[in-house]
Amino acid sequence: MKKIKLLIIATLVLLTSFTVKAQDMSFEQMIPVRVLMPVNKDVKGDALTVLYNRLNQAVTLNGLGSSTNESRFLIVSSVTVLSNEATASVPVQYMAEVEVAVYFVDNINKIILSQETITKKGMDGTDDNAVGKAIKQIQARDPKLKKLIKIGKERAIQYYQATEGKDEQAGEPDVSWIFEQ
Repeated sequence: MKKIKLLIIATLVLLTSFTVKAQDMSFEQMIPVRVLMPVNKDVKGDALTVLYNRLNQAVTLNGLGSSTNESRFLIVSSVTVLSNEATASVPVQYMAEVEVAVYFVDNINKIILSQETITKKGMDGTDDNAVGKAIKQIQARDPKLKKLIKIGKERAIQYYQATEGKDEQAGEPDVSWIFEQ
């Protein structure tokens, strides 16, 4: 019984210290960025979910994660299959090349703050699996993702400081404007 009381007290002390620390953080340290599910109806399997999770990891690694719908800043990605060809080997293998365009956007003002394109190749026994393997090669610690998030964060801070924190409501994201260009 004594151990349970000590455990509860220790947990409360830790939670209180984290709450106080979060309240002391400035806007620059806690920009909420929400990752949206990647766009491409032609990619089969769990490759888009893997990409979504890797982008979430990248955002979290850079200290900007958010899961709320009120996030004004979004990470939006689109997958394009550049090529998917059968090799001349036996058994037949498929070589796929994919391009993943990733955008750090301000969804209120409809501006792209930062953008990167990552190209990867994958090989497998089926064309769908080859595309999936190419997408799965993108890692959360990819330097291009780190650069995208760093530049996006800097521009978000500049904008926030210029408007002196006058923030509009973000609401449910509609990012169709990104792909209309």
